[in-house]
Amino acid sequence: MVAVATAGAAMTLLACNQTGLGESPRATFSQLACLDANGDMRVNAADAADASKVPDFNADRRHDGEDAAFLQGIDIRLDPQRAKDACDKKSDTGPEYAVAHGYFDPAKVSCDAADARAVLLVGVGGGVVNIKDKADAAGIRQIIDALQKKLDGEGVQTIAVLAGPAMVGAENVHAGMEDWMTHAVEVYVDRYPCLRAILVGHSHGAVTTDVVAARLEGRYADRIIADVALDRTTVLYIGDTQTRPVHAHVINVYQTNDKTFGGAPYDAPNVDNWDASGELGPKNGDKGGALQPVMHTTIDNSKSVRDGIVSRVLSAAALPSN
Repeated sequence: MVAVATAGAAMTLLACNQTGLGESPRATFSQLACLDANGDMRVNAADAADASKVPDFNADRRHDGEDAAFLQGIDIRLDPQRAKDACDKKSDTGPEYAVAHGYFDPAKVSCDAADARAVLLVGVGGGVVNIKDKADAAGIRQIIDALQKKLDGEGVQTIAVLAGPAMVGAENVHAGMEDWMTHAVEVYVDRYPCLRAILVGHSHGAVTTDVVAARLEGRYADRIIADVALDRTTVLYIGDTQTRPVHAHVINVYQTNDKTFGGAPYDAPNVDNWDASGELGPKNGDKGGALQPVMHTTIDNSKSVRDGIVSRVLSAAALPSN
């Protein structure tokens, strides 16, 4: 009887996976413009004056200073109409930021032990509409999932964060997300001295992770394991298209089959270029289909590309890839 109940509970939990991540199936989701608690059309420290109104980012069942820290030190201007539309309960846009955690475990690590190892995994999709929809950024989720499983298997603690490249409701949607993600990563690495970071972005998301890594590498170069830019494109991107890391290790993966969108080689001493044009991916991306040479919208759904990224990242982290 107990075994049946346990199996039933396990099946219920499995059905409630919100993130697509096997090790961190639950999440605190946030529509970032809606963090403007005082209605002044800015997301900043003033919105954390009452911690009870701040999301429980680390899922420890408390709304406290650890959560408020993500708002303290930023100042992101909002567009009044776009913010209103984004936060309308009938809006067809969903949360674009999520901090993943276990069913019963918070999104925390411990650096108390002398040999403590911990990694922050940041995945930024290329065209996310609703991060609650597991079909959005499906390829990025699978890369983060594979990395998290491998790291956890090696006794490395992890925190996983998923996001889109745009903060819906911000005056500049891409710059807003650049600011938010830069500050969020900074809060994590300041809070946990044993924590290192792996950033993986696809398409516009790769521009976001480039900007974050570049902004932080001055203080935290040794804390960034890798910045993976997967088929980075600046077409239609209205944020910072120029800033790229010069010290942090960049794994630049691109294809040349798509003549409209796609990445390109980037020659710099800190960059490992991989032309993945010869790799195969499903014709319909995350929906499957016959295998064909990867395109911009399918490269993140290519198993060989994902496996190659995981192998390269684990090598950079000095962990076995098999």
